[in-house]
Amino acid sequence: MSPELRTKTAIGRSSNYFEIMRTVLFGFVAVAAIIEFGADGYSAPLAMIIVALTAYGILAGAAAMNDLSALRDDLDEETKARNYGQALASRNFSALKAISGVLIGLTGLAELYALFS
Repeated sequence: MSPELRTKTAIGRSSNYFEIMRTVLFGFVAVAAIIEFGADGYSAPLAMIIVALTAYGILAGAAAMNDLSALRDDLDEETKARNYGQALASRNFSALKAISGVLIGLTGLAELYALFS
């Protein structure tokens, strides 16, 4: 893979990751508004929306992070020696993936708890 294609792919996947996170956060905000201002009581469709949002955020976010990590590992020696390559090598995509997954999961659980209580 040429350096230009690798960079273009990395920019595309990081943009995908940010779009996934933005979609999930806006979805959680919308569900929270429905829970807060909507009718009291349990709603099966709303519970499934929360579960789907949580699963989408965790799974799609992890896939994007895995791709970015793989692209970083495929850097050629010339790029690795430059500042950009060193900065990429220092990023901990595994930690970001884990933290994102945990926070999205906790947000989904909190919304389910609010819906059931």
